[in-house]
Amino acid sequence: MGHGLLFISLFIAATALTYSSAFMAKSVSPNPSPPPTTTTHAPNATTHAPNATTHAPNATTHAPNATTHAPNSTTHAPNSTTHAPNTTTHAPNTTTHSPNSTTHSPNSTTHSPNTTTQAPTPPPSPTPPTKLTVGNYNVTDGKGKICILAKLEIQIRVNTSEVNGTFIVQPNMTTPRGKCETNTASITLTFKEGNLTLKFNNSETAKKVYVDDVEYSLTYAFKKGDSKTYSGKNKSLELFAAAQGDSYSCAAETVYMGNGVSLDLSNYRLQAFNIKNDQFGAPDLCKADKPDYRVPIAVGIILIILIVIVVIAYLISRKRRTDGYQSL
Repeated sequence: MGHGLLFISLFIAATALTYSSAFMAKSVSPNPSPPPTTTTHAPNATTHAPNATTHAPNATTHAPNATTHAPNSTTHAPNSTTHAPNTTTHAPNTTTHSPNSTTHSPNSTTHSPNTTTQAPTPPPSPTPPTKLTVGNYNVTDGKGKICILAKLEIQIRVNTSEVNGTFIVQPNMTTPRGKCETNTASITLTFKEGNLTLKFNNSETAKKVYVDDVEYSLTYAFKKGDSKTYSGKNKSLELFAAAQGDSYSCAAETVYMGNGVSLDLSNYRLQAFNIKNDQFGAPDLCKADKPDYRVPIAVGIILIILIVIVVIAYLISRKRRTDGYQSL
């Protein structure tokens, strides 16, 4: 009886194992993998090296948990998770660059011959009018002592049948030079358009100093396009005379140089020789600046005559009235 129960138990166990094996075989059979997902991109005109990314399939296999109880036998189907491989296939990015074709026209530089054409020299034209300006000039002797002092405004006036104009000497554009000797001295004022020279004479006999020679030269266009040279001298003169040690002073004076040319001097003082402390001596006035008492004297005489006439007329009239009273 005991052997029979043992045999039955073994049979049941074998049958259970067979059933369990069949069940496990059915459970372990892998699920069919889904078809790979393929994304195909339209080729771009740019050709890049193909980017291929392949992911290894994630496969997780759990060992089957088998628990066998005698005589009860429980077999758990193994938990099997199979991940389909993630496969991403990128279509190759193709970029086709058209060749950069740049065609440069040949650099052709043609140099014209260097031809310099000088513009014609414009005709001379009159200088715009300027104001008279007082210039201060001096000349020193060999010892560095001033022997000529000159302070004056100068203009050269030309009045002919063809030209009528005035040239003003500008002190800031004028350079003085000259020389001094025992009894003679000279000063030359040089400017762009010409020069002017005054020569002094120291007369020991007359005890006075005066100018005995005036020279000038001027190249100037008083009319547009008509530049002419004017020059001349006036000698054997006795101009600007002053006592030795004094200066000659005048408000305005004109020296006629001939040929329609006049030299106008204004607000000027001149002195040569016997200069003390580099200053002008006492002024000797020109005739135009000297006071003229003739008119006041004449007026005074006329007034006196009128007064005398009035007094005489009054006395005569009074005498007549007195004679009339006596006759009655």
